[in-house]
Amino acid sequence: MEPLSGAWLVAHDAFVALGVLAFAVSGALLALQKRMDIVGMAGLAVVTATGGGMLRDLLIGATPVAALVDWWMLVVALGGALLVFLLHRWMDRLDRPVLVFDAIGLGIFAVEGAAKGLEHGMGPVGAAFVGMLTGIGGGILRDALANEIPAVFRRDSRLYLVPALLGAAGAAAAGSLGAGNWLVLGLIAAGVTALRIASELLRWHAPAVATSAIPLAERDDRDPSAGAGR
Repeated sequence: MEPLSGAWLVAHDAFVALGVLAFAVSGALLALQKRMDIVGMAGLAVVTATGGGMLRDLLIGATPVAALVDWWMLVVALGGALLVFLLHRWMDRLDRPVLVFDAIGLGIFAVEGAAKGLEHGMGPVGAAFVGMLTGIGGGILRDALANEIPAVFRRDSRLYLVPALLGAAGAAAAGSLGAGNWLVLGLIAAGVTALRIASELLRWHAPAVATSAIPLAERDDRDPSAGAGR
């Protein structure tokens, strides 16, 4: 696949930077909700923005990982944390732009993650997995560090993992069939972005078992030693 150049490269890098910024903002906002200080906000912002790519690179053996080579990603992520720190009172007005930038980042990261997996000798299934992980891994790490159930696994969450997986699988299939040029990958990334935004606007979510059908685990608060002599 020919590398991008000129205006296409500039546009690509701009979209990637917007995606990194949106991911970083989501991490910093969660840190703010958890009452962390600016160090915690910066930490969650960086983990959210770069964690998926780091996991991908470690899995495929591409070291040092891209986020530590392309230092601008760390700068953009820290900028996202600073943005939330300074403007947190007005961040609710930026919900829609952040959603759009996040969706763009998800599409690009999932597709490029799958393409990179193929470049490092993975089969289409493995490439689809690492592509999906590139898109959602940072958010999973963010929620784990904040002691939350990862958002992509919550029953009330909008579609996030599904668009990432579909996009990564499409990119892996296209690459395996010799059709993985930048135009095709760009269209797949756009499809991921559109599906992600549509799921928020139309409130789509994955099927789940009705809450009333889930038995609640009973807690036994008795002293565990109380029945020892029985």
